[in-house]
Amino acid sequence: MTIDDGNHSEERGHAQDARAQQDARAQQDAQDAEDALNLVRRGVVRPYVLTRGRTTSSLGTIELHAPVLALITTDQLAPNATPEDRRIVELCQTPTSVAELSARLRTPVGVVRVLIGDLADAQMVQVRQTGDERDEHRDVRLLERLLDGIRAL
Repeated sequence: MTIDDGNHSEERGHAQDARAQQDARAQQDAQDAEDALNLVRRGVVRPYVLTRGRTTSSLGTIELHAPVLALITTDQLAPNATPEDRRIVELCQTPTSVAELSARLRTPVGVVRVLIGDLADAQMVQVRQTGDERDEHRDVRLLERLLDGIRAL
């Protein structure tokens, strides 16, 4: 029994071509995302266009210091994902605050909040609201220690 090495090398060649095309598409997508963000930064695209006119997200008000963590990578995003979504997922591979995202994207906080809400609804990012920690701030002992620390200054 003989194996036709010509067919196998041809298959490997096709696989390498497919990987090269995928890498080229990913690089083009990253460039497109940066180009789109540059248009927003220069004021060519109005912020309400990015949010489709919405001013709030389904998560309500997301605090400025709330950490956002991507649950997926940019490679896992759909091909029709917006450049802003790609950039947010890219930046949130490690926890990043809403304020920091806004600064890095050079986009108003309100717009970033809406975009984050959309990504959270699609289970692409996780937002840790600190509202769960508010009960901790009502702890009298914590407040007494804080007051003692202030007095010691």
